[in-house]
Amino acid sequence: LQERLDAIEAVVLKEALLRHRWNKTHAAKELGLSRGGLRQKLLRFGLEEK
Repeated sequence: LQERLDAIEAVVLKEALLRHRWNKTHAAKELGLSRGGLRQKLLRFGLEEK
């Protein structure tokens, strides 16, 4: 179950970033996250370089 939830979360993150042309501040605001919180999730899912 956790693997499926992680996959869904990664898709939601990527879709928000695409909607905002990879503007992390705007995507984080849409998702109700801090910019730092978004960055941590992106690192977790391999969507951002370290």
